[in-house]
Amino acid sequence: MGFVEDIRFRQFGARCIFFNRHGGVSPEPYSSLNFSTTVGDSPENVNKNFEIARRAVGVDRIKTVNQIHSNRIVEYGENQEKADGIFTNKRGIFLAIKFADCLPIALMDVEKKIIMAIHAGWKGTYLKISKNALEKLLSFGCKSKNIIITIGPHICKHCYEVKEDVASKFSSMFINSKNGKTFLDLSLANREQFKEMGVPEENIKDLNICTFENEDFFSYRRDKLCGRNMGGIMLVDNY
Repeated sequence: MGFVEDIRFRQFGARCIFFNRHGGVSPEPYSSLNFSTTVGDSPENVNKNFEIARRAVGVDRIKTVNQIHSNRIVEYGENQEKADGIFTNKRGIFLAIKFADCLPIALMDVEKKIIMAIHAGWKGTYLKISKNALEKLLSFGCKSKNIIITIGPHICKHCYEVKEDVASKFSSMFINSKNGKTFLDLSLANREQFKEMGVPEENIKDLNICTFENEDFFSYRRDKLCGRNMGGIMLVDNY
């Protein structure tokens, strides 16, 4: 089992982790660390994979939401589960996003110790979920300069081909054309939303891992029938 981690968060009492697809119990085509029950894998396998991940990072609970490609963000403990972002200031909870090409994004206010995980596909990006994430944090008295952000593994700007109906929704600065094909840079689109809300560019990090190119991660665009990766953020006591 493996994962990638942005160690910047450790100095602030948090861990930001994105699991790869290895080390779980699911069979092909979900091999092996699949975190979704909606793709055809058994709930028993998925539950075992969650437990493997929970023990690996030493957290009390992993919390996900029912992702609906929206800009909705909820606080941990709220009854509404349909959302694409979740935040808390509680320790011992890994706030997690499932992904297989979309952007999993982790945020933290390093002063107020509020953490957040959001899911940004093209729809969420178009609906400005990243801007909404910052507005939510600022509403709690957070300051943009104190927020650090990591964009986890996702399909990169060279691989995310879109049709004109999607491309037309975005500024040309996020669109690349090559060999008659059109590609969307989701990472840049979300980074710009953060910067527009006052987050310093140096506070925003893209891990630059493409799920489509890197077969250590599930990619819906590459494989169609596949599992889902998971990544997110948690507050801890031992850093």
